[in-house]
Amino acid sequence: MRILLILDGSPEAVDEGLRLAGERGAELSALFVRDGGWRGYTGNDWLSSSSAYVFFLEYIEGQEEDEASRALDDFLRRAVDAGSNPRVRVVRGIVSKEVLKELGEGYDLLVMPYPFRRRGLESMRDASAYIIKNAPCSIYLVRAT
Repeated sequence: MRILLILDGSPEAVDEGLRLAGERGAELSALFVRDGGWRGYTGNDWLSSSSAYVFFLEYIEGQEEDEASRALDDFLRRAVDAGSNPRVRVVRGIVSKEVLKELGEGYDLLVMPYPFRRRGLESMRDASAYIIKNAPCSIYLVRAT
């Protein structure tokens, strides 16, 4: 059995993903998606006469890197404590599309927090609904507090 855990800083989802993988003897993979849609959202002409656009994108990318680093550090610490040796990936793109792309690699179960933490452009998209509608496998939603 193969399980994909979506990382977004939710300790509840991490704990459930690790528990399920341990109980089922499953191969666990974790995925963090850095939001890559800001350039398209703001447009290429936004404040193009100043450097504010570049600084804004650099700031957003820095925030995404920090969030990914925190989520990965927490996940890896919990995985070591649980005796797990998961595969971990960080990709950049639209969360729903990247999750479905990864699921296309043949997973049996998706473990994801619900709702996703409101960060980046996900605060305006409904990634959870899109993933639930289009996922090729079973989904375990973990209430995130």
